[in-house]
Amino acid sequence: MLIRTATISDVSAIAKVTVDTWKTTYRGIIPDDYLNSLTYEEREKGWREFPFHNSFVYIAEDENQNIVGFAAAGHERTSNPIYKGEIYAIYVLESYQNKGIGSSLIKAIMSNFKQLDIYSVIVWVLSDNNYRKFYELHQGEKVDCKQFDFKYFEAEITSYGWTDIKEIF
Repeated sequence: MLIRTATISDVSAIAKVTVDTWKTTYRGIIPDDYLNSLTYEEREKGWREFPFHNSFVYIAEDENQNIVGFAAAGHERTSNPIYKGEIYAIYVLESYQNKGIGSSLIKAIMSNFKQLDIYSVIVWVLSDNNYRKFYELHQGEKVDCKQFDFKYFEAEITSYGWTDIKEIF
């Protein structure tokens, strides 16, 4: 498994991972109508508009150079006074989960934060998502819960934070 920095040429594969993981991970949490409406083309357009210059994205490639997961992160987006960095997403295709890929991606993200002298990091996840335990496993502390309007549906989200990643990663 190779973890590397994503390039703009990776956006098609990142879009595919995004859509496929949403459809497997969020079934029963997010309305089926919304999940069924997700398309690779729509997500690719979103990724082409992603501010790569203000953030960073790592991808995980299998032995055949297929992108099977990714993580995106950057500066915290809500001016939270405690957390300076934010993990925007970590997604790994279902058939590649529980193989250490997510852990490798979060370590790459945290290493990049440390290079930027950012040592406090937050992530927001759907509260009903069982994979939130991934952040607990990596010593993220539960910070907050709130309702969030995702435009096509509303859901509760929970944040996990690390106030000093130097001690953990």
